[in-house]
Amino acid sequence: MKCIQAIKDNNTYKKGYITRVEDKEADLKVSTGFWNFVSKSLWKTETRGEILVLEEGAKKKKAKKQ
Repeated sequence: MKCIQAIKDNNTYKKGYITRVEDKEADLKVSTGFWNFVSKSLWKTETRGEILVLEEGAKKKKAKKQ
């Protein structure tokens, strides 16, 4: 599974939409020029509504978006 993000608007998706799809489908969509690969952590933040907050001592803590 790979995560991809729409980099151009089309009939189905708006720019910035992030989805997780099978490898072959991701490779095919990215080759069209309308999609780009993104990290899984970015996909997680968008789908779960969480943001990473760095605290003192470089500890990572998840906080809910408001």
